[in-house]
Amino acid sequence: MDFTNGELLEAWDWESGTPSGVPVTRGESYKRGIPHEGVHLWIVRGETDSYEILFQQRSPRKELFPGCLDITVAGHVPFGLKKNKIQKEAMEELGISPSDDDMTDLGCIRYEEITSEYVHREFQHVYIMRDDRALDGYTFNDGEVTGICSVPARYLVSLFERDSDQFVKYYNGINISRKLIGKKDFHPLLFSGIMKEYMTILFAACEELVRGGAVRTRMPGIVVIAKRQGDTNV
Repeated sequence: MDFTNGELLEAWDWESGTPSGVPVTRGESYKRGIPHEGVHLWIVRGETDSYEILFQQRSPRKELFPGCLDITVAGHVPFGLKKNKIQKEAMEELGISPSDDDMTDLGCIRYEEITSEYVHREFQHVYIMRDDRALDGYTFNDGEVTGICSVPARYLVSLFERDSDQFVKYYNGINISRKLIGKKDFHPLLFSGIMKEYMTILFAACEELVRGGAVRTRMPGIVVIAKRQGDTNV
């Protein structure tokens, strides 16, 4: 883990869930387990009974979980940024800037990941939105994303019960193709037991969204705790 990363974040109080106004480097936040703020955006597309969720493919150069399929858009919130937090990440990673009206705010969770190498504590604000543009309508601007997969929701739900392979639509920034994926291709925590509540709530909210009604499902302030040992480059 690169504890010299000097990107400035804002320290948050773990108990009250409030920002402190105090800057902390990203490296120090992981070294000392200092809580900070992050954002998640999940993009949903397709037909009501066969909708899909977009997953970004992390760059092979990423320090943590290189090459894995992960949340559509996700990132840390820089120190001092008060508005357009998710829009900043969405533009950097996918070349889009959704309006607040385009997105549904599902609430915030506390995330704690403890490994032999680092401690990651983050308040993660979770959003969903529908976007049916063609996959080649996205652009990868910051080098942290190398592709996107459009994955059937039914297949994703099944991964909590069994592992299987699935052909999905994949865009690598140049061509749209079919790609065979399995559970091993995803971020190793996404379909683990500790994330089941988060993902179950996400799937319920996505289904409400594609059915065209009000999205009433919300994250109930859950705490996701992951304790792992060994190499983080899974």
